[in-house]
Amino acid sequence: MNILLADDHLMTLEGYISILNNPEYQYSKLLTCEQIYHWIIQGNTPDVAVLDHDMLSYKELELNSGADCALLIRQYAPDCKIILITAHEEAVILYNMYKKTHPDALIVKSDFAGEIFRVLVGKDISESSYLSPKAKAAVKSIMNRLTLLDPTNREILMYLSHGFKIFQIQDFITLSTSGIQKRISKMLQEFDVSDYQELIVLVKKEGLL
Repeated sequence: MNILLADDHLMTLEGYISILNNPEYQYSKLLTCEQIYHWIIQGNTPDVAVLDHDMLSYKELELNSGADCALLIRQYAPDCKIILITAHEEAVILYNMYKKTHPDALIVKSDFAGEIFRVLVGKDISESSYLSPKAKAAVKSIMNRLTLLDPTNREILMYLSHGFKIFQIQDFITLSTSGIQKRISKMLQEFDVSDYQELIVLVKKEGLL
């Protein structure tokens, strides 16, 4: 079995190999999104790709994360099993990863368990995706908030949480200021708060951001 391991820390990759402990596996160890791009377009076809979400980006091709690399790998190796690993625990970010890539497994690092990792790499999990406990809770929490199921609403929320004003967000989203305000108003109503500052405080308190 050919396994692609990608993380910006070489010791992490060596740790994965030690945990898997299988002499029949053949490993390719990569550290950046750019390395993944050049490796995959050379015709390499992994059976399994274990990708860290936060790696050095390849800005020229807009490969900014392990999630972007997962989509690239699927173009060239559609049967490859994708295991995405992340340190993020924010529900909105985890849900975005899940919806963007539909990985075969999404693991939050604080949930990582060696035995489960060995099983995920070695067995057929094509019938359904595996979500680690925190990833599963994150996806469920977003699905319970109807307004956050809309990716544009989640994007607006992310910009607000980073300090952008409503009129500034239209530079990044193809909506008018009034259109953005209408979406924010729906979120305010669902979360039962009076303004977007309260909204940001609440979603952070609930672990959504």
